[in-house]
Amino acid sequence: MLLCGCTSPATPSSTAGGIGDWPTFLPTPTDGGVATGSSVAPAMSYAGSPVVVALDDASVTVNVDGPSYPADTKLGADSVTCTFTVTFRDATAAVDLTHAYFDVVDHAGGIHRLTAAPASALPATLKPGAATVAKLVTTLPSGEGFVRFFVAGATAVAGWDYVAETD
Repeated sequence: MLLCGCTSPATPSSTAGGIGDWPTFLPTPTDGGVATGSSVAPAMSYAGSPVVVALDDASVTVNVDGPSYPADTKLGADSVTCTFTVTFRDATAAVDLTHAYFDVVDHAGGIHRLTAAPASALPATLKPGAATVAKLVTTLPSGEGFVRFFVAGATAVAGWDYVAETD
């Protein structure tokens, strides 16, 4: 006797394990896609997962990795100096970064501006096809938070969650 079965990929209306329908307030999942963010529809991601940032006349891929901590960070510290590595690549046209900045919203709602580590500032303009890496630093309370990227103005275009724990 030969048994044969065909299946199709899961759809957002059904979930594995019989836990119910996909909530309507969540975005529809995609397979292997890269998130795209803009000032109209910011992207949410996680550390190490790139986001394509769509601007008026260009796009650029941005990735935030981290945080990393100094080697002498005490186990169980209440706060820690965190370094995030930010990579910009694949710009389709010149991207003005003159007013671009990153900040962090910590688990308690505190906002911390990320500043460039020595010799690691963002360029004023990212040229098409160029890549640049910057190290950004701030002191954060231990716990979870969200790194936000602002190209200019008060609207974030993308964000990455992170965990800063010293245990």
